[in-house]
Amino acid sequence: MSFPTPVVGECSPPATTNVPHEKCSIGPLGSSNMRVPPSRMTRLISTVYHPTLRTARWSDKPSFLHGRLAFVPIGGIIYPRERSSMILITGATSFVGRAVVRRAAAEQREIRCLLCPSRHELQLPAGVSFSSISASMNDLPALRTAMQDVTAIVHLLGEEEITHGEIPASYIEDTANLISAARETGITRFICLSRLGADRASAYPLMRVMGELEATVLQAELNYTILQTSIVYGAEDQFTNVLTMLAKSIPIVMPIPDAGLSRFQPLWVEDLARCILTTTEQNKLVRRTIPLGGPEHFTLEQMVTNVLTAAGIHKRLLTLRIPMMHWAIALADALLPRNPTPFWWIDLLTAGSATDLMSIPQHYDFEPCRFADCLSYLSRKRPWRRDLVRLVFNRL
Repeated sequence: MSFPTPVVGECSPPATTNVPHEKCSIGPLGSSNMRVPPSRMTRLISTVYHPTLRTARWSDKPSFLHGRLAFVPIGGIIYPRERSSMILITGATSFVGRAVVRRAAAEQREIRCLLCPSRHELQLPAGVSFSSISASMNDLPALRTAMQDVTAIVHLLGEEEITHGEIPASYIEDTANLISAARETGITRFICLSRLGADRASAYPLMRVMGELEATVLQAELNYTILQTSIVYGAEDQFTNVLTMLAKSIPIVMPIPDAGLSRFQPLWVEDLARCILTTTEQNKLVRRTIPLGGPEHFTLEQMVTNVLTAAGIHKRLLTLRIPMMHWAIALADALLPRNPTPFWWIDLLTAGSATDLMSIPQHYDFEPCRFADCLSYLSRKRPWRRDLVRLVFNRL
């Protein structure tokens, strides 16, 4: 990762509003893949807006990108409108989070991304300028600092963070800490992403944990909105892309679990991002749980057929009973460094996820994209088999 050469120094105001800060202790706000250190806390003090700069002022601790305080100019007009509200986004490096950040930037919204300390490379949307801050979810003072000037919180969880049907053990506690910090700083608007079928009493681990998440939000004294989604797909997803990788790699047939009469309502990630950002401004959605899904219902076989057709793959589907699929996944789990088909897939595909076809038109006044119309990314030339190998060995 490379950035323009930073300029370092103490912050001194410019002589006129037409001149950018020449010497400011500023942290870069560009977007790329980057590492956030696990042991150092970088705290955001204030955000500085200028027609040709998108910058933020940091504390006396070094910037986590450069090891020192610096600012990096980013060309172009970023936010021509007056400051009105700022949205804090957690999970901004997830599949859904990246889509929300891209759309927020396109709509010229003021956003701040909360990045959790990690030794792993974080995927941020390319070509998008935004404010970011590194803070641990169990550090309440850091969370309160991150919430300065924030009016709404969007709490997201990416599918890539789920391992074998379980959200990391600290996720519910982290959500409670986020809510606690929001209440202490006076933030009342809280949007949380969940799943259709979430229930604390569910037999499926994924749905059970999402039910616990919803219960935590419902108990908070906030103006919450819980958005329950169906399967979310898009160019960077972990569903249609992995299905295509497997179909390209498995000879003759494509095995799928026997989902019976379960129905699915796949939702395009860009439509979900639009719903999330609209929710932050809709008072009529306060203290409500809104189910979201695409404009069509499918069986699993129909959904997989659409994916294979979009990818130009012609294979017969082989339906396997759930116990056999569990055995195959357990075997892959034992033999491979990383299983491309985790157990939570079976839970999700067996339980189904569908709601009213008119949910989005009724609540958001637009028609979501049809499944077959939004799968063009699967037809592009790509080394699918090689990407599957990279995924298995944690290199993708």
